[in-house]
Amino acid sequence: MTITKAGFGISVLLIVVMTCAFAVVARGETLKPADEIALSDQGQHSGQFTAPDLSINYTYDRNGGNIQLNGTIQFRTNIQANFTAVQTFQLGLALADARGNVLEQQGLTTAYDSDVGDAINFSKTVTVPPGVASMAFTYTGQAYEAGSGGPDPTNFWFYPFNN
Repeated sequence: MTITKAGFGISVLLIVVMTCAFAVVARGETLKPADEIALSDQGQHSGQFTAPDLSINYTYDRNGGNIQLNGTIQFRTNIQANFTAVQTFQLGLALADARGNVLEQQGLTTAYDSDVGDAINFSKTVTVPPGVASMAFTYTGQAYEAGSGGPDPTNFWFYPFNN
């Protein structure tokens, strides 16, 4: 039991460190135009974002310096066909100016030991710095096959930044 708790604690610590490191690295990057989602100045809007491993149906309501962002994440066929569970998953949001320069990154949700067929819901109020004109989703995760004989765990990620 002690080993399990220690292993879980180390996993959580690693995720926190990776998130903090990523948030610092993302500043100064630029978003790929194909991955940018333009933000309206006010009001409620909805859309769908599709990435290699998942799709996100989202709505946002921008009111002054805040955005209320709600959504549902569904893993795509390449994850569902090869794995049974997502051990860890983090969804983030990059906020950029009109030229695509990343001004800030925020975490939206984290999930552990999720069945690949289950949707992951999120809801977060995001503080928007001045000059934000667009957003882009980012994610990291690890999927695995329950039981023995399945494929090795795989790491998957999506970073919408230019190199």
